Amino acid sequence: MKKSILFLGLLLALFACNNTPKPEQENAQQEPTAPVTVTEAIQLLTDSIAMDSTDAHLYLNRAKAYFANEQVGQAMVDINKSLQLDPNNVDTYLLLADVYYALGDQDNIASTLNKAVEINSLDARPLVKLAELNLLQQNFNLAIGYVDKALGLTPYNPRAYFVKGMCYMAAKQDTASALKNFQLAAEQDDRFYDPVQQICRIYAVQQPPYAMEYIRKAQQQFPDYPTARYELAMYLQSHGAPEEALLHYDTLLMQRPDDYIVLFNKGYVNYVYLEDNETALNYFNQALDINPRYLDAFYNKGRVIEQMGDYAQAMEIYKEVLRLQPEYQLAIDAVNRIQNQITE
Repeated sequence: MKKSILFLGLLLALFACNNTPKPEQENAQQEPTAPVTVTEAIQLLTDSIAMDSTDAHLYLNRAKAYFANEQVGQAMVDINKSLQLDPNNVDTYLLLADVYYALGDQDNIASTLNKAVEINSLDARPLVKLAELNLLQQNFNLAIGYVDKALGLTPYNPRAYFVKGMCYMAAKQDTASALKNFQLAAEQDDRFYDPVQQICRIYAVQQPPYAMEYIRKAQQQFPDYPTARYELAMYLQSHGAPEEALLHYDTLLMQRPDDYIVLFNKGYVNYVYLEDNETALNYFNQALDINPRYLDAFYNKGRVIEQMGDYAQAMEIYKEVLRLQPEYQLAIDAVNRIQNQITE
């Protein structure tokens, strides 16, 4: 379990982040404008394209809007049109790599990014994305090689340091080197949550005396990130503060009432730490109402009912869990446990 905590971030979709250098702060203050929705942006760009159909950047920007709106097919059409008009724009190839990633086409990701490197060998962004691709493919040494090339081009590259840290975590479980790179990434960009999350997880496993303070600071630094609050709640529930954990779960549910994992966690806290079976059962049922195939909630519902003395109903629940997932070991153990109690 401790090892798995450190690898939760490994298979994240890494391609959505930009790796451009940190922009200089502008002196002139701009008037605030009303936010434009993605749909509105698409319409505005469509109107602009109708006026000038030879501007490659208009097609690229509309492709970005389509992609953000999960309209991958339309994004691909505009990317191809943009490349017809301007075949040497690295930004277009970077977006194309994102689209191929969304489609699961890893072969074309590599060739697309290599084309971007060929166009501009001084741009670090495609090198970082090639590192991310190789990280996902578990080619760790090659990934680190791409990261080092990117860092040789620009010392400011928080994404590169993050990817390098993930490589050290996955390849050799070298948490010291990983921690160093995560810290560099977080120092370079204080708005970049991913390295902070990994630091929290390393501290939670290896440096408990510092973990609570750091995880609290992380949640305060990223108050609008549900994951940051979730990480804090998870740590609190297992380190002597289950009631405080429940308060953070309540806040998360105010933002997303249908989050069945948070509902399950509330049930788990009440069952394991507060020994309140009735409340726990209520939350497990709420989680299952949203996701009837959430086996952890299903199994733990059985545990509560078993503890309440209804072995027949608990057995039926465990058997249903095994019908859905025959190798669910905890349910296998539970069935055997109840059968042994009956035969004794």
